[in-house]
Parts: sequence; structure tokens; C-alpha cells
Amino acid sequence: MNFCTDISEEEYLREANYQEQLPLSADIIAEQEKVNRSNAIVFIYPVFWTEAPAKLVGWFNRVWTYGFAYGTKKMKMLDQCVFLCTTGRTTAHLHEHGHIECMKQVMIGDRIFGRAQSSEMFVFDGMSKANAQLRESNWNKHLNTVHEIVASFGH
Repeated sequence: MNFCTDISEEEYLREANYQEQLPLSADIIAEQEKVNRSNAIVFIYPVFWTEAPAKLVGWFNRVWTYGFAYGTKKMKMLDQCVFLCTTGRTTAHLHEHGHIECMKQVMIGDRIFGRAQSSEMFVFDGMSKANAQLRESNWNKHLNTVHEIVASFGH
């Protein structure tokens, strides 16, 4: 969709100073309208250093504006928000080092933070091309999980 994820200086100053009266650009308004027309949002991304890619982080930085996602909150309460992310590391490794908990805290605890009635994160581990055998063995398991998640929407 060619959404610009780089926050401009004007946008930064609007947000940093809680200046809701300053105008938003048309692309931000369009994204906010998409959110408010939705009942559920699914974010699908690969994990980089326990974080979403910069493009997705930039989307949150520009779309979750003061007056929309916080402040006077014109954003509607979503029914459901789901995060589907792939990692190269195994779930065991990610739990051992606290990475999954950190990822959930940032995405669900901070970015969603009461903006959806239900929020879940699913981590599809062992998907690195560097370990083709593990990736292949996890492939169908992860696809089945995605099928179950999609089938559960609306229930």
C-alpha cells in the first residue's frame, strides 16, 4: 500500500507535545479510518531482534496518534487483535531468555493496551532458512495453527 512509515518532524512535534488540534496527513487519516471500520486486526510479521520490522513500528508511530489511540481516543475498541510472527529461534530459546514475554509486553501491553477486548500473540518458531530441517518440520504445524486461528474469528 506504499504507506510512508517515517514520521515527519511535524508529526513528531504534534505527538511529543500532545497537540491534537494540529492536522494529520491524509494517509494517516485513511489508516485510522480502516482501523475504525474493523472489528479485528491481524498483524503478520517476522521478528527482528525481538521486535517487529521497522515498517510496522513506523506504522504504529504514525497511526496511533494522540487523539486517536490515546488522549481523547477516537479509536474504537476492537473485538480482537492477533499477532502472528515468525522467528528463527525456537520457542524454548525465546522463553529461556525472556524474549517472548518482552515481545508480548511491547505489542500487547503497550501498543494494544486496552484497545481490543481480546489480544493474542502466536510465535511460529524455528523458521530460519539457516536450519532447513527444523523449518521444514515446523512448517505444517504452524500452518495448522494459523488455520485454527482464522477459523476461530467471529466466535
